[in-house]
Amino acid sequence: SSGINAEYGGRQIASCCADGLIKVWDTQTSECVTTLDGHTDKCWALMVTEEGIVSGAADSLLCFWRDVTVEEEEEEIREEELQSEQQQELRNLVFNEKYAAAFALSLSLNMPYKCLGVAQKILELEDGKAQLRNLIDNLQMDQIESLLAYLATWNTNSKHTIIAQNVLFALLSSGQSQSLAENPKLRVHWEALIPYTERHFERLSKLQQQSTFLQYTWDRMKLSEL
Repeated sequence: SSGINAEYGGRQIASCCADGLIKVWDTQTSECVTTLDGHTDKCWALMVTEEGIVSGAADSLLCFWRDVTVEEEEEEIREEELQSEQQQELRNLVFNEKYAAAFALSLSLNMPYKCLGVAQKILELEDGKAQLRNLIDNLQMDQIESLLAYLATWNTNSKHTIIAQNVLFALLSSGQSQSLAENPKLRVHWEALIPYTERHFERLSKLQQQSTFLQYTWDRMKLSEL
């Protein structure tokens, strides 16, 4: 392979080799900073300019590589600021008891456990199950897919299974039920839900049997005292 000093005060070098890859190395740590993959054949020509890196290879391509580190960092900062604003908006919606909007926003922000908390608050309302069903009726299919993925995650924990099953029931009894059956992309989520749902059902069935036996024993004890 061949190498050449890049900019940034000589702290980095760029190398190219027969696999067509161009690598940028940190001379102080001897670590590869980034790998540039744009050639399909051996890369033998490499030059560093003020604008970036120019490479040529046996695939008859001349590639120009520009350093976009600053742009990426700025974009990352903008995304973090936007996410922070949206999270604050979500907290405000929950505080103001605007649960329908908070539920939809938590789905959009990919925050499954925040969504779980909002669902719990909705179910605590007097007409919570009806509200939840109406809310689900207005969700888009991509939000439904996210919700099913959340349900599969919640359902793995017995602490959350009651909420998960209530939301699942609201989903299956909503106007979205027909479209759920026709969407093949949702199959993986149904398959993830079934085994834990069966496990929770068996656990609750045993608990019900034990409580029935305990009640029977207690009733017999009271009769014997009489």
